[in-house]
Amino acid sequence: MSELNESNNLIKIKITHLIKFASNFKGIEVHVYVNGKFVKMNYHDDQFVDILRRLQQKDLEEVYINQLDCKRVLDEVQKSLSSKSFYDPKTTDEKRVETVDHSFEIIKTFVKQLGIDKQSVEILTSINQKTITLLNESPSIFAFIKRFKKNCSEEFMQCVLTSYLSSRVIDKFPWASIQVKEKASLASLLCDITLSKEDFEHLKNYELDEVPLDQKILNHPTEVSALLLEKRDIIPSETITIIEQHHERPDGSGFPFKIESNRFNQLSCIFIVCQKFISHLFDAEFDYEQRATILLKIQKKYHSKTFEKAMSALVTVVA
Repeated sequence: MSELNESNNLIKIKITHLIKFASNFKGIEVHVYVNGKFVKMNYHDDQFVDILRRLQQKDLEEVYINQLDCKRVLDEVQKSLSSKSFYDPKTTDEKRVETVDHSFEIIKTFVKQLGIDKQSVEILTSINQKTITLLNESPSIFAFIKRFKKNCSEEFMQCVLTSYLSSRVIDKFPWASIQVKEKASLASLLCDITLSKEDFEHLKNYELDEVPLDQKILNHPTEVSALLLEKRDIIPSETITIIEQHHERPDGSGFPFKIESNRFNQLSCIFIVCQKFISHLFDAEFDYEQRATILLKIQKKYHSKTFEKAMSALVTVVA
């Protein structure tokens, strides 16, 4: 190992995600943080995955790679989503779900540290399309959750299910189009992208019990919005608006802006009620028979003229 003095160009990433896409990574430098210093691993004749597995055996979960190598990682992720093996009949749906989940986690990792770029948006779009295809082949949302909940994180599952449900609800409106549905789907994958797993759990508890939230979580819609506004040439304005509004409520008790009912746009209303339905479905331990109770909870909290059409369409879809 050799000590590294400059850490500004290093990006943190989970070892498990690198191993998932490691087929062509032999030349990537791996750095670890030891005793307050960054240390570069020496390769010699070792294979990339061998090094990573040995680090895992030492209870390390994360390593650091150079910013320039992030492009190689993204290229491998993109290849994996369009590879022959992904579509091979011998590849199980469980393996496909694992691949899209790891892909999402890598994009999330890079966006948090480097911001969004065109390739990241392309991969997110591909992730959404691949997962929607799997959902369409499933008998129901409930069946999809039951089958694949062990193959990916709850956060990813909620993102893609919100995307799927939003698309179906949007189809109930005369202005529905593929482009509109893509805007909502992109919002579902990006809206909480700066949150950690622990932040995500705190947010769930807030939705259930109204427990206080720290400032980081309260500010995350504006934090994500600021990241995306720098890339307005590749991120639709409607997507950014949804992200800014997705934790707001019509009575002004939401966050971060505490906006009231007349300031919501229709696409945000659809997204919000769909996201809440999926969240409550998880809280109900995926019991789809509780959907009527869930709808009543959402109607009580989002009872306003602005949300009427969105709620009506949601009821039609899930009833």
